[in-house]
Amino acid sequence: MNAAIADSTNSSLPRNEYGALNLHAVLSAELQTQVSAFVKDAVNAGHLSAPFVTYGKKEFECLNLDVYDVLIFRGKVKSLVVQARTFWKHLRKGHTRGGKDYYLVTRAGRKTSVVDVEKSTCAKRAKNTTALGQLVKHYLGTATVPCKKAHVPVTTAYKVLSKTADGRLMSAYDDSEYKVGIWRSEAAKPDHGGGFYYYLDDTLAIDATWRGDTFAASVTAGKELVLCEVEIKGREIEYGDGKWAASQLRVISELEPVKIN
Repeated sequence: MNAAIADSTNSSLPRNEYGALNLHAVLSAELQTQVSAFVKDAVNAGHLSAPFVTYGKKEFECLNLDVYDVLIFRGKVKSLVVQARTFWKHLRKGHTRGGKDYYLVTRAGRKTSVVDVEKSTCAKRAKNTTALGQLVKHYLGTATVPCKKAHVPVTTAYKVLSKTADGRLMSAYDDSEYKVGIWRSEAAKPDHGGGFYYYLDDTLAIDATWRGDTFAASVTAGKELVLCEVEIKGREIEYGDGKWAASQLRVISELEPVKIN
């Protein structure tokens, strides 16, 4: 009997919320032991950083190594795809940061080697696999695992922009141009660190502009302002009073002028 429990099926392999394999569901106890030894050897050889957890009065930090795929040949683990996931949090201020890197770990004889693999689609490809070893073979170049784009919901919203004499729509704040139908992208970050600002209600967008919440008077002085219908998607951050920021935004149409008394 093959030591691997899960192999060729038409459904996705069991994974946790991060996308890592649930090894106990797809491998026998013997193979799970081999995987652990495989990862330990790569760490001891200096190819992978060792997992750790540190917990202080002000900060928490950890590094986890998670297995995303396993290639088995003749009852032996031959290759792995491993994710190194870091996380840091300032316990008093609540600030966080994290990172993910992916590696192809292989063994030939007694030699273990590790190479970086691209991080932008590895987890997505892993979720499209239906058998052990498929992701490893993709990075070995002997098979192809497609990367299906996840569906990203689009929401209608509203934004006040300035309009030039020749009809172009611009940011009233930095004069960057918003072309109708063209997506703009910038990572939305807390504390006004990035993203595109908008309101989910047209009245809120206009009222905030009237009150000077959206722009200072010095910013809008002499500019023609217009309310626009926009679409947003990606990460969203709420700032209160109806104001939000999103990572992606595009203008759909110009709706009406916004007059400031």
